[in-house]
Amino acid sequence: MQTLQTSTPARLCYLHLASKAAQAQVDFYRRLLDMDCQPQADGSWVLSGPQRTMLVSPADHSGLLAFAYDLGDPARLQTLRRQLSERGCSPEDIDSPLLEPGAYAIRDPQGRQTLFGLARPAAAESATGLPGRLQHVVFQTTELEAMVDFYVNTVGFTISDNVVDEQSGQLMVCFLRSDDEHHSLAFFRGSKNEWDHHCYETNEWNDIRDWADRFAKDHISIFFGPGRHGPGNNLFFMVVDADRNRLEFSAELEVTDAAREPGVWPQCEYTLNSWGRAWMRS
Repeated sequence: MQTLQTSTPARLCYLHLASKAAQAQVDFYRRLLDMDCQPQADGSWVLSGPQRTMLVSPADHSGLLAFAYDLGDPARLQTLRRQLSERGCSPEDIDSPLLEPGAYAIRDPQGRQTLFGLARPAAAESATGLPGRLQHVVFQTTELEAMVDFYVNTVGFTISDNVVDEQSGQLMVCFLRSDDEHHSLAFFRGSKNEWDHHCYETNEWNDIRDWADRFAKDHISIFFGPGRHGPGNNLFFMVVDADRNRLEFSAELEVTDAAREPGVWPQCEYTLNSWGRAWMRS
Protein backbone atom coordinates (compact mmCIF):
# COMPACT_ATOMS: atom_id res chain seq x y z
CA MET A 1 0.00 0.00 0.00
CA GLN A 2 1.21 3.48 -0.89
CA THR A 3 1.58 5.68 2.19
CA LEU A 4 1.52 9.43 2.62
CA GLN A 5 5.24 9.38 3.36
CA THR A 6 6.20 7.44 0.22
CA SER A 7 3.75 8.79 -2.35
CA THR A 8 1.96 11.94 -1.14
CA PRO A 9 3.93 13.51 1.74
CA ALA A 10 1.72 15.83 3.77
CA ARG A 11 2.67 18.46 6.35
CA LEU A 12 0.33 19.90 8.97
CA CYS A 13 -0.31 23.52 7.95
CA TYR A 14 -3.12 24.95 10.09
CA LEU A 15 -5.71 24.33 12.77
CA HIS A 16 -9.30 25.57 12.91
CA LEU A 17 -10.27 26.39 16.49
CA ALA A 18 -13.67 27.12 17.98
CA SER A 19 -13.67 29.50 20.95
CA LYS A 20 -16.25 30.68 23.47
CA ALA A 21 -14.00 33.70 24.14
CA ALA A 22 -12.60 34.22 20.67
CA GLN A 23 -11.18 37.69 21.23
CA ALA A 24 -9.17 36.55 24.25
CA GLN A 25 -7.95 33.52 22.30
CA VAL A 26 -6.91 35.67 19.33
CA ASP A 27 -5.12 38.07 21.67
CA PHE A 28 -3.22 35.17 23.27
CA TYR A 29 -1.83 33.89 19.98
CA ARG A 30 -1.19 37.36 18.60
CA ARG A 31 0.71 38.49 21.69
CA LEU A 32 2.52 35.33 22.76
CA LEU A 33 3.04 33.47 19.46
CA ASP A 34 3.82 36.49 17.22
CA MET A 35 0.79 35.87 15.00
CA ASP A 36 -0.77 38.60 12.87
CA CYS A 37 -4.57 38.84 12.97
CA GLN A 38 -6.87 39.25 9.97
CA PRO A 39 -10.64 39.41 10.63
CA GLN A 40 -12.84 37.53 8.15
CA ALA A 41 -16.31 38.41 6.84
CA ASP A 42 -17.92 35.52 8.75
CA GLY A 43 -16.60 36.77 12.11
CA SER A 44 -13.63 34.41 12.32
CA TRP A 45 -9.96 35.41 12.40
CA VAL A 46 -6.98 34.18 10.41
CA LEU A 47 -3.81 34.18 12.51
CA SER A 48 -0.40 33.73 10.91
CA GLY A 49 3.17 33.80 12.14
CA PRO A 50 6.50 32.22 11.24
CA GLN A 51 5.50 28.81 9.77
CA ARG A 52 2.31 28.68 11.85
CA THR A 53 -1.26 29.47 10.89
CA MET A 54 -4.61 29.21 12.62
CA LEU A 55 -8.28 29.95 11.99
CA VAL A 56 -10.31 30.95 15.07
CA SER A 57 -14.12 31.01 14.96
CA PRO A 58 -16.48 32.25 17.69
CA ALA A 59 -18.67 29.41 18.97
CA ASP A 60 -20.68 28.22 21.95
CA HIS A 61 -17.87 25.81 22.81
CA SER A 62 -14.09 25.70 22.65
CA GLY A 63 -11.97 23.09 20.91
CA LEU A 64 -10.62 21.93 17.58
CA LEU A 65 -12.94 21.97 14.56
CA ALA A 66 -10.48 20.71 11.92
CA PHE A 67 -6.81 20.20 11.14
CA ALA A 68 -5.34 20.74 7.68
CA TYR A 69 -2.45 19.22 5.75
CA ASP A 70 -0.56 20.81 2.86
CA LEU A 71 0.31 18.36 0.05
CA GLY A 72 2.60 20.90 -1.62
CA ASP A 73 1.81 19.78 -5.16
CA PRO A 74 -1.47 19.62 -7.15
CA ALA A 75 -0.65 16.18 -8.59
CA ARG A 76 -0.06 14.72 -5.13
CA LEU A 77 -3.30 16.29 -3.90
CA GLN A 78 -5.27 14.59 -6.67
CA THR A 79 -3.44 11.29 -6.19
CA LEU A 80 -4.39 11.24 -2.54
CA ARG A 81 -8.01 12.06 -3.36
CA ARG A 82 -8.14 9.12 -5.76
CA GLN A 83 -6.54 6.79 -3.22
CA LEU A 84 -8.98 7.86 -0.50
CA SER A 85 -11.92 7.16 -2.81
CA GLU A 86 -10.52 3.76 -3.76
CA ARG A 87 -10.25 2.89 -0.06
CA GLY A 88 -13.91 3.66 0.61
CA CYS A 89 -13.54 7.22 1.88
CA SER A 90 -15.56 10.06 0.30
CA PRO A 91 -13.67 13.38 0.19
CA GLU A 92 -15.87 16.48 0.15
CA ASP A 93 -14.94 19.74 -1.56
CA ILE A 94 -14.38 22.65 0.82
CA ASP A 95 -13.63 26.37 0.70
CA SER A 96 -10.96 27.60 3.09
CA PRO A 97 -9.32 31.03 3.39
CA LEU A 98 -6.04 29.22 3.99
CA LEU A 99 -6.11 26.67 1.15
CA GLU A 100 -6.12 27.03 -2.63
CA PRO A 101 -9.23 25.92 -4.60
CA GLY A 102 -9.39 22.15 -4.92
CA ALA A 103 -9.08 21.38 -1.19
CA TYR A 104 -11.20 18.64 0.33
CA ALA A 105 -12.16 17.20 3.70
CA ILE A 106 -12.71 13.77 5.19
CA ARG A 107 -14.15 12.67 8.53
CA ASP A 108 -12.87 9.80 10.62
CA PRO A 109 -15.24 7.30 12.29
CA GLN A 110 -15.55 9.57 15.34
CA GLY A 111 -16.30 12.68 13.27
CA ARG A 112 -12.94 14.48 13.32
CA GLN A 113 -12.46 16.57 10.21
CA THR A 114 -9.16 16.38 8.36
CA LEU A 115 -8.50 18.76 5.47
CA PHE A 116 -6.09 18.28 2.57
CA GLY A 117 -5.06 20.98 0.14
CA LEU A 118 -2.39 23.38 -1.03
CA ALA A 119 -1.53 26.13 1.45
CA ARG A 120 -2.17 29.62 0.10
CA PRO A 121 1.03 31.70 -0.25
CA ALA A 122 -0.12 34.13 2.44
CA ALA A 123 -0.42 31.25 4.89
CA ALA A 124 3.03 29.92 4.04
CA GLU A 125 4.93 33.22 4.24
CA SER A 126 7.23 33.77 7.20
CA ALA A 127 6.95 36.69 9.55
CA THR A 128 9.12 37.98 12.36
CA GLY A 129 9.00 36.20 15.70
CA LEU A 130 10.37 33.24 17.61
CA PRO A 131 10.73 30.06 15.52
CA GLY A 132 7.97 27.50 15.96
CA ARG A 133 6.53 25.60 12.99
CA LEU A 134 3.11 24.02 13.51
CA GLN A 135 4.10 20.36 13.52
CA HIS A 136 1.64 17.92 15.06
CA VAL A 137 -1.79 17.46 16.60
CA VAL A 138 -2.83 14.83 19.16
CA PHE A 139 -6.17 13.45 20.37
CA GLN A 140 -7.48 11.26 23.15
CA THR A 141 -9.95 8.62 22.03
CA THR A 142 -12.12 5.85 23.44
CA GLU A 143 -11.66 3.83 20.23
CA LEU A 144 -7.91 3.79 19.71
CA GLU A 145 -7.69 0.71 17.48
CA ALA A 146 -10.43 2.00 15.15
CA MET A 147 -8.72 5.39 14.82
CA VAL A 148 -5.35 3.80 14.04
CA ASP A 149 -6.94 1.47 11.49
CA PHE A 150 -8.65 4.38 9.71
CA TYR A 151 -5.68 6.73 9.58
CA VAL A 152 -3.25 3.96 8.56
CA ASN A 153 -5.29 1.77 6.20
CA THR A 154 -7.63 4.38 4.71
CA VAL A 155 -5.70 7.66 4.84
CA GLY A 156 -2.16 6.29 4.54
CA PHE A 157 -0.35 7.39 7.70
CA THR A 158 2.52 5.19 8.92
CA ILE A 159 2.99 4.01 12.49
CA SER A 160 6.26 5.27 13.94
CA ASP A 161 5.88 4.06 17.54
CA ASN A 162 3.35 2.27 19.71
CA VAL A 163 3.08 2.51 23.50
CA VAL A 164 1.74 -0.69 25.05
CA ASP A 165 0.58 -1.69 28.53
CA GLU A 166 3.02 -4.47 29.37
CA GLN A 167 0.61 -6.33 31.66
CA SER A 168 -2.43 -6.41 29.39
CA GLY A 169 -0.75 -6.01 26.00
CA GLN A 170 -3.25 -3.25 25.21
CA LEU A 171 -2.24 -0.48 22.85
CA MET A 172 -2.22 2.85 24.75
CA VAL A 173 -0.66 5.40 22.36
CA CYS A 174 0.08 5.44 18.64
CA PHE A 175 2.33 7.97 16.87
CA LEU A 176 1.65 8.40 13.14
CA ARG A 177 3.72 10.08 10.45
CA SER A 178 2.68 11.69 7.16
CA ASP A 179 6.17 12.55 5.91
CA ASP A 180 9.70 11.96 7.18
CA GLU A 181 9.10 13.47 10.63
CA HIS A 182 8.37 11.02 13.44
CA HIS A 183 4.74 12.07 13.84
CA SER A 184 2.30 14.73 12.73
CA LEU A 185 -0.65 12.97 14.36
CA ALA A 186 -1.03 10.81 17.47
CA PHE A 187 -3.77 9.18 19.52
CA PHE A 188 -3.86 8.36 23.24
CA ARG A 189 -6.33 5.93 24.74
CA GLY A 190 -8.62 7.94 27.02
CA SER A 191 -11.91 7.85 28.85
CA LYS A 192 -13.37 10.49 26.49
CA ASN A 193 -12.87 11.83 23.00
CA GLU A 194 -11.11 15.16 23.03
CA TRP A 195 -8.32 17.23 21.56
CA ASP A 196 -5.19 16.51 23.58
CA HIS A 197 -2.69 19.12 22.36
CA HIS A 198 -0.91 20.63 19.38
CA CYS A 199 2.80 21.29 18.91
CA TYR A 200 5.22 23.84 17.46
CA GLU A 201 8.65 22.55 16.38
CA THR A 202 11.54 24.94 17.09
CA ASN A 203 15.11 24.83 15.82
CA GLU A 204 17.10 23.97 18.95
CA TRP A 205 17.21 23.79 22.73
CA ASN A 206 17.86 27.53 23.05
CA ASP A 207 14.51 28.18 21.33
CA ILE A 208 12.79 26.04 23.97
CA ARG A 209 14.43 28.27 26.59
CA ASP A 210 13.32 31.45 24.83
CA TRP A 211 9.72 30.30 24.52
CA ALA A 212 9.66 29.30 28.21
CA ASP A 213 11.07 32.71 29.17
CA ARG A 214 8.36 34.43 27.13
CA PHE A 215 5.55 32.58 28.91
CA ALA A 216 7.24 33.15 32.27
CA LYS A 217 7.18 36.92 31.68
CA ASP A 218 3.41 36.62 31.27
CA HIS A 219 3.15 34.47 34.43
CA ILE A 220 2.02 31.43 32.43
CA SER A 221 3.32 28.31 34.14
CA ILE A 222 4.59 25.23 32.36
CA PHE A 223 1.91 22.51 32.42
CA PHE A 224 4.16 19.55 31.55
CA GLY A 225 7.93 19.42 31.18
CA PRO A 226 10.54 20.44 30.38
CA GLY A 227 11.66 17.01 29.36
CA ARG A 228 12.39 14.61 26.53
CA HIS A 229 9.86 12.20 25.05
CA GLY A 230 10.91 8.61 24.36
CA PRO A 231 8.96 8.18 21.10
CA GLY A 232 10.24 10.91 18.80
CA ASN A 233 13.19 11.71 21.10
CA ASN A 234 12.19 15.39 21.18
CA LEU A 235 12.77 18.01 23.85
CA PHE A 236 9.53 19.66 24.95
CA PHE A 237 7.38 21.61 27.35
CA MET A 238 3.64 22.39 27.42
CA VAL A 239 1.50 25.35 28.46
CA VAL A 240 -2.20 26.20 28.01
CA ASP A 241 -3.80 28.96 25.93
CA ALA A 242 -6.66 31.32 26.79
CA ASP A 243 -9.24 28.50 26.35
CA ARG A 244 -7.11 26.04 28.35
CA ASN A 245 -6.15 24.14 25.20
CA ARG A 246 -2.73 22.56 25.60
CA LEU A 247 0.14 23.57 23.31
CA GLU A 248 3.62 22.11 23.16
CA PHE A 249 6.99 23.48 22.08
CA SER A 250 9.46 20.92 20.79
CA ALA A 251 12.97 20.57 19.38
CA GLU A 252 15.01 17.75 17.83
CA LEU A 253 12.05 15.63 16.71
CA GLU A 254 13.29 12.42 15.11
CA VAL A 255 13.39 12.13 11.32
CA THR A 256 12.18 8.68 10.28
CA ASP A 257 13.11 6.57 7.25
CA ALA A 258 10.18 5.03 5.37
CA ALA A 259 11.55 1.52 5.90
CA ARG A 260 11.77 1.83 9.69
CA GLU A 261 9.66 -0.71 11.58
CA PRO A 262 7.30 0.63 14.28
CA GLY A 263 8.90 0.87 17.70
CA VAL A 264 7.25 -0.48 20.85
CA TRP A 265 7.48 1.31 24.18
CA PRO A 266 6.13 0.38 27.63
CA GLN A 267 3.34 2.47 29.13
CA CYS A 268 5.17 4.34 31.89
CA GLU A 269 6.27 7.81 32.89
CA TYR A 270 9.80 7.24 31.55
CA THR A 271 8.42 6.65 28.02
CA LEU A 272 6.56 9.96 27.96
CA ASN A 273 9.32 11.88 29.76
CA SER A 274 12.74 10.29 30.09
CA TRP A 275 13.77 13.15 32.41
CA GLY A 276 11.21 12.51 35.12
CA ARG A 277 7.51 12.85 35.91
CA ALA A 278 4.99 12.64 33.08
CA TRP A 279 1.37 13.55 32.40
CA MET A 280 -0.33 10.18 32.10
CA ARG A 281 -3.62 10.23 30.18
CA SER A 282 -4.93 6.87 31.35
